[in-house]
Amino acid sequence: MKLMLIVALILNLVISGCELYALVHIKDKLNILKYYTYLQNFLSLIVSLICCIYLTISIVSGETVPEFVMGLRYIATCGLVATMFIFIVFLGNGKKIAITEDDFQPGFNPKKANIIFHYVCPIVSLLSFVVFERQIDLSNDIWTAITAIPSCIYWIVYIVLTKTKLWEEPYDFTATDKKNNFIEVLTVLLIPLSFIAISFILWNIK
Repeated sequence: MKLMLIVALILNLVISGCELYALVHIKDKLNILKYYTYLQNFLSLIVSLICCIYLTISIVSGETVPEFVMGLRYIATCGLVATMFIFIVFLGNGKKIAITEDDFQPGFNPKKANIIFHYVCPIVSLLSFVVFERQIDLSNDIWTAITAIPSCIYWIVYIVLTKTKLWEEPYDFTATDKKNNFIEVLTVLLIPLSFIAISFILWNIK
């Protein structure tokens, strides 16, 4: 049990370090509030730091890690996996990439940020949550409802701000010059639906 917690601590430290390294290089820190990727990775940074504190206490003193910590890790992991899914399906492979050199301080390669945000942190978080944190109690199924709240709020606000033209749409999903509006609307709907599916799968394999 203690070995599993130690490995989980190491993996959460890796997540925290990678997230901090990439996020501090963002040129305009307010972009953290605009992009889904930044929001989910910022949330993951905070959650992993909290998790590291409680894992350390548990390893040293033998105290049980509180369930709310695992609940937060569940939310963060779902968000990161959803971010990876969105990047691969909707933004990667030559499609529109939201993260560019303009988003970061001079000398920082945006490809490095893409790798950290969309691959390294989601995979490490998933590995830690499913394998090494599975012995920590997470039995209250209210978390399956709570975990969808951040993403649902984001995409509702996203659609409202886009349709009312109160911001420049960061992902260009619903641009009016698109030929097939049905496909674009379906794309926006599939994103929160994919998050719900991911959260359901992770809950059942945890």
